[in-house]
Amino acid sequence: MKYIKIFLFILFTTQLLFSESLQEQVIKLINMGSYDEAIKLLESNEEQQNDVLLAIAYIGKKDFKTAKVFALQYWLQKEDDVLANYLLAFISEELKEYDTALVYWDNVLKNTKEVSLKQLAKRHINVLKRLSQ
Repeated sequence: MKYIKIFLFILFTTQLLFSESLQEQVIKLINMGSYDEAIKLLESNEEQQNDVLLAIAYIGKKDFKTAKVFALQYWLQKEDDVLANYLLAFISEELKEYDTALVYWDNVLKNTKEVSLKQLAKRHINVLKRLSQ
């Protein structure tokens, strides 16, 4: 369930970022669980914006270390971007890097206008503060 929520949020956001044909193909592959095929398709296309979709595909494979590499590449281009910080917060939690996750969730909280996302960030921040003590 947790992954479904993440994918829905990210897929909605990526609609604004990527060309429809590539995006549609990759989303279909990710939704079918064909992460390796999605990764091959993205790697064959050299657009830098593919970093987000590559991160999502590697999250689907539960390869969080590789997902973090691509999410960081995207974040380096847009440090205040909500999606970049959201991805890195989630990935950092999965890698049990709680102090790092706390920083990214704080960035999500500061940069989003979405009330539900602010609430989600606050919940994660509260839990992570307890884990970090």
